[in-house]
Amino acid sequence: MSRRPSNTIKTLAYLPFPRNARFIYLVQDYGSPTFWRKLIEAFESTSSIYGATLGAVIARDGIVPEAHFNVICGAPVRQKKHVSAETVLSRLLEAKLLERRHIEGIGACIVQPRGEDFIRYPAEEARARLVAEGILLSAVASWARNNGFVSYGKVQVRSRDSVPAVGTTVWDLTGPCYLNAIMPRVAKGAKSRPAFLAADVLLKRADLSAVLAFVRKCDAVRRLLRVTCIQMFVADGFTRDARELLKSHGIIAATTKSLFGKEFQEAFNELRIFFRTIISTSGIDISKLDELLSRFGDIEGASLQIRGTLFEFLSAKIARFKFSSDIVLMNRIYQDPNNPKDKAEADLTVEQGDCKLTFVECKGTAPYGMVPEEEFQKWLQVRIPRIYAATRVRPEWANREIVFEFWATAPLSAASEALLQKVDAVLNKNRYSLKLRFGAEISQICDEMGDKSIITAFDKHFTRRGRPVEGAFS
Repeated sequence: MSRRPSNTIKTLAYLPFPRNARFIYLVQDYGSPTFWRKLIEAFESTSSIYGATLGAVIARDGIVPEAHFNVICGAPVRQKKHVSAETVLSRLLEAKLLERRHIEGIGACIVQPRGEDFIRYPAEEARARLVAEGILLSAVASWARNNGFVSYGKVQVRSRDSVPAVGTTVWDLTGPCYLNAIMPRVAKGAKSRPAFLAADVLLKRADLSAVLAFVRKCDAVRRLLRVTCIQMFVADGFTRDARELLKSHGIIAATTKSLFGKEFQEAFNELRIFFRTIISTSGIDISKLDELLSRFGDIEGASLQIRGTLFEFLSAKIARFKFSSDIVLMNRIYQDPNNPKDKAEADLTVEQGDCKLTFVECKGTAPYGMVPEEEFQKWLQVRIPRIYAATRVRPEWANREIVFEFWATAPLSAASEALLQKVDAVLNKNRYSLKLRFGAEISQICDEMGDKSIITAFDKHFTRRGRPVEGAFS
């Protein structure tokens, strides 16, 4: 072994196999499809968590938001006799089998190393898939609530910067279940406790590699004596061996078609293509948007999410025009340096030369409602302090004027207005300032831009021009 030519043959570092075995590969094969296939096969032959994790990442276009990594990797966050998700990530990063990277429109990600030339198309696919999966999670949550499967107001789904937990594991969707046949038995006089529904989603056809990590996670949570959990994996479809593996472990293998019917399955696929087109071309097909909104009308929260995502795309283009900036970054996650676990997302980060920095929060809804009070409160009291703290440790931002803007297509409630006045009265304007823009002002900026597609999209879905309804545009 010591005689092998070091310039043509390498040994994988940091990840030894049982009995000190090592994975050896040709330098010319590193990063090729053959390299990844053989590596994952080697890991899977020893039931290694690392192979299952790599398979899950590759199944997701090789790109996973860092906040979601603990969901897909197959390891518990922390559990005795189990390698933690944090350790799995650390070792795969050390071995250079994964890397940290910022993906525009997604944020901080864990990615399969592919090089600059290969990241753009997978990144666009991943962005579109994540948007569509957000709608799918709304649909699954609605299905679980409406069928009495979970406590109606207790369903939690993943967001861009957080994930719900059951026991020592984290998931895309969770909810307590109080069905009599499923609830765990407790000793007489003891307090009853619910079971849980825990589900992950993948809006693609799932093969064996895509579900191995999920099965490992399910097995881990079943070892917890005080946790009763029903697990479900929802995908666009399954290969036969993937479906058989899930069923053999007592896991529900659901598809968009089995849950919602063929029409909705097709709509989910079209939704992904719709947002993929916006991402790659910046063009907005309004008639297609109208059709999708009508097809998702029966799914609670789906239309709101579609409009919200569309508004973010529109706002990024509007911000480039309004602030005369070529640096408009979407969905950046910032970390409070004093409390590393405290993170906050800025929908838009706009750099205006070396003098000004603007963070924009986008809330695009139908204009007939109100901005949710809890969302406005979270922006003022959670997101702004965390993002501002993060700017203080960036030397290049030390002397810039900082502005936090809130863009909304619906008005604030009286309670939100009162909270804004209270915060503004004690705000130190030397640190940062606040500015709010609502539908009428944003609509005027669209008109100034002169981009017909943006004007049409905004007018049709975010204004009430010519409609006799009081509110944001009256």
